[in-house]
Amino acid sequence: MPNRKVMEAAAERRRKMRPSAERAYRKYGARVSELIRQLGGPTQAEHDRAFELLSRMGEFAAPALLEALTDPTLAPVAADEIVSLLGGTGDERAREAVWQFLQANLDDPERVSTATLSLAGLGDDRALPYLRRGLDAEGEELVANAVAGMIMLGQPEDIPHLRQVHRRHRANREIRFGIANAVLTILGETDQRTFNRTLDEIRTSFADRDLWADIWAILESQFGAPRHPIH
Repeated sequence: MPNRKVMEAAAERRRKMRPSAERAYRKYGARVSELIRQLGGPTQAEHDRAFELLSRMGEFAAPALLEALTDPTLAPVAADEIVSLLGGTGDERAREAVWQFLQANLDDPERVSTATLSLAGLGDDRALPYLRRGLDAEGEELVANAVAGMIMLGQPEDIPHLRQVHRRHRANREIRFGIANAVLTILGETDQRTFNRTLDEIRTSFADRDLWADIWAILESQFGAPRHPIH
């Protein structure tokens, strides 16, 4: 099951951003098809601007994005970016489209990673087996995507695996803190006994000393420096 608190927070962010998304759509909506094409270039500046504007339109751009994803003439890079954008729209219709994209590209690790992270953003737990495999990918960007997805979909049984991944990627700050966030987020959905026991196991494990430092840094930044590290 998706992490309830994370998904609720994402929905609340979309709700708050809806007026600005609607304004962006009124201003740029007539150019959506053009912007989608520009996701494929020809220049990086055009790509970046198109991605930014489509992202700002949020859910209002979703119908055009879904339609474009079925266009066989669309540049592959544009299709990849559409899949990425759909993950942030909250549009339920995007789930099946992104799932079909994933199934059609199982031999491409980067596309699998993009689609899996997008599915996680949509709260689709079909992404979970792919996220678990992605934690052991060779490329650090693929691992980072899998970790980000785990924040949304990870389960208590994933924590031992996350601990191992953290040990392998001590030099990568993004992965390190992503895993610390994922562990805390997963534990936030459990009962207090499980929360305390798991954090105590990490705190007292020499192999997890860096993970504990990252977890403690997050707790301290969110709640100050509590007298007791676990509750």
